[in-house]
Amino acid sequence: MALMHRHEIALGLAPMRIFLSHKGSNKAWVRQFKTTLALLGFDPWFDEDAMPAGTNLERGILKGFTDSCAAVFFITPEFKDESFLATEVDYAIKEKREKTDRFAIITLVIGDGTVKGKVPDLLHGYVWKEPKSDLEALQEIIRALPIHVGDVRWR
Repeated sequence: MALMHRHEIALGLAPMRIFLSHKGSNKAWVRQFKTTLALLGFDPWFDEDAMPAGTNLERGILKGFTDSCAAVFFITPEFKDESFLATEVDYAIKEKREKTDRFAIITLVIGDGTVKGKVPDLLHGYVWKEPKSDLEALQEIIRALPIHVGDVRWR
């Protein structure tokens, strides 16, 4: 995978936006990933922040994907490939086809020890991971991104 580097990001050639796809019942948990990714310098797309009142849902979601370099699917036991979640899977595949190695589909299967989420059929063509902790999930996200975050430096 061709990584985008700091100069491409500085020139605005590499979007830092990461679309976070999740079931509404997992919103509080996914919000923690949003906060951490933002602290790392990314621009996470999180529905409640990205779409003000009155936004057309389909268009708002499509714009989120168009502006992103990756989509993270948090596949929990509650995640079902239907309605807006199905639309998000379709949009992610469309972006992957158009942007090729400049867009990543990152699928994380989350379980509670006895039950785990079911990966939608359309995502079976992409590798998914089953992290054992939130920290491992975050590491998988960062590792799979098509952009290079750069060297650590003083503020």
